[in-house]
Amino acid sequence: MAVEFLSIVIFTFALALWILGAVTWWIERQPKRALGLLMMGSALLIALGYAFLGSRFSIALLGRLIITVDLPRLMSQAITYTIGVLLGFGLAGGVFLWISGRVIRPTRLERQMGGFIAIVLLVALVISLLAMQISR
Repeated sequence: MAVEFLSIVIFTFALALWILGAVTWWIERQPKRALGLLMMGSALLIALGYAFLGSRFSIALLGRLIITVDLPRLMSQAITYTIGVLLGFGLAGGVFLWISGRVIRPTRLERQMGGFIAIVLLVALVISLLAMQISR
C-alpha cells in the first residue's frame, strides 16, 4: 500500500510539474520561457525514471523489478481520481464565487447558469443514489 501511495505521489508530482511548466512556457516571455521547458523536461525525466524502475527494462538491466506495482493501472486510477477531485473543487469554487457575489456579480444569464448547475447537481445526486442502490 505504501509503494502504491508513493507511486501516485511521484507521478502526480511529475504531471503537475509538466502542466505548470507548459503554462510557464506559454505565459512567460524570453528568457523565462526556458524555465517552462526545464520544468517540463524535469517532469518527463522523473516520470520516465520511476516508470523504468517498474518495467521489464529494469529486469534486463538490474536483474529484478525495483517497484513491484502495476504502474499503468495505478496511474490510470490516480489520474481519474485527481481529475475527479479537481472537478469537484472547481465546481464548488465556481458555485461559491457565484453565490457570494464578491468576484462575480450575478446577471440574468449567470442566474440561469446557476439554476443549470443546481439541476446538474441534482441529477448527479440522483444518479449517485441509484448507483448506491444498484451496488447493494
